[in-house]
Amino acid sequence: MPIFTPRPLAPDHPLPDAAGDYKTALRAEQIRFSAQALYFPAFPGIQYLSFRALTAARTRNTSLSLTGSCGKALPVICLRLFFGQDQHRDVLFEKASSAAQVLEAIAALRPELPIDRETRPQCPL
Repeated sequence: MPIFTPRPLAPDHPLPDAAGDYKTALRAEQIRFSAQALYFPAFPGIQYLSFRALTAARTRNTSLSLTGSCGKALPVICLRLFFGQDQHRDVLFEKASSAAQVLEAIAALRPELPIDRETRPQCPL
């Protein structure tokens, strides 16, 4: 029996067996995803966002500054997940393939969901 059960980010869309679904989830960099939800590390325990709660998803190429306000930047992909009333959650990925993997899982369960993918190529370091 787990000490901390996964908690929903969208309480209106809980999973019937979130702990069991988490065990089947695959890893995509810092998060996990299953056929039903995305799982985020949180203290204490884990939070999840059911694909049923999503209203839209989009990816954008962006960068994280490595040295402060100027200098080198690390290119990343930002996946913004919209849910509820004007709520969203951002997830950053280093690899475009990781973001695409998560978007494919979302599209498999929710083909009607508006998904906006960045078409501009990612800038190298």
